[in-house]
Amino acid sequence: MKLCFKYLLSLFILQIFISPLSLLANTEIKGFDTKQNKKTKVVALTSLGADLVGNLSINSLVGMPGSSLFKNKKEFQNIPVVSRGRMQPDIEKIISLKPDYVVGAKGFHDKTLKKLEDLGISTISTNIKNFKDLESFESKLKNILIIKNESLLEDKLESCYFKIDSSRKNKNVLALVSVKPMLSPNSNSWSGSLIKRFGFNNLTAELPSQGEFKGYLNINEEWILKNQPNNLLLVKTPGSSLDQYKSLIIWNKLSAVKNNKIFGFDYYGFINPGSLSSINKACKKLSNI
Repeated sequence: MKLCFKYLLSLFILQIFISPLSLLANTEIKGFDTKQNKKTKVVALTSLGADLVGNLSINSLVGMPGSSLFKNKKEFQNIPVVSRGRMQPDIEKIISLKPDYVVGAKGFHDKTLKKLEDLGISTISTNIKNFKDLESFESKLKNILIIKNESLLEDKLESCYFKIDSSRKNKNVLALVSVKPMLSPNSNSWSGSLIKRFGFNNLTAELPSQGEFKGYLNINEEWILKNQPNNLLLVKTPGSSLDQYKSLIIWNKLSAVKNNKIFGFDYYGFINPGSLSSINKACKKLSNI
């Protein structure tokens, strides 16, 4: 009888130690897959790319551009910076980070991405002109990071996903990006696509762009005076202010100015997508026109 009791006690003690180990083993077998749980390391050469990767999987972001858009975001503070401003990225630094993928902007980062491809590093080249492009980019990142059922864009861009207000089609708008040269977006630009998304009648939507600024066209004061926009969307580019537009000779002759229908927009979000936060801010402003 004593022998039986000792035997049962031994089994009980053994069960206490074995059970947690068995549970851990079962968890690893169920949730761990060598391919699916290998951390995919990504270097992003654009602020938008860094923001998307960071929001999807911050531990996967191993390199990013220096940008004022991230100065108040603690989660990005310790990630190595591989480029700043309009300078080309530091290829040696990128290589040292041993990324699986490098994400860059089509056109601006072509040479860098080609060199990295020649070294056997996978690259993704982006050209974000509209929400379809943005959603496609998010989908690509989800695929390489192996993330499912994450509605990142709809969660972060709540001001951009909405029911179109048909009454806006009667509101004509003119967006001015700068004064010298005087540029305005057509529908083939990010800002033009945002205006269209909200149902406004963009006066320069169907006009062809010329020169180096694809998606933007040169207009003059005579043209603006003739077309009399009801609403002016003025862009504040880095290092400038909205006061620059007041220097226009025709400024006080415009109905939008007389009726105080002037709306200021930041460069990031409206011209350059920049980040999810800046995009959402631009959408919020458009929804209030």
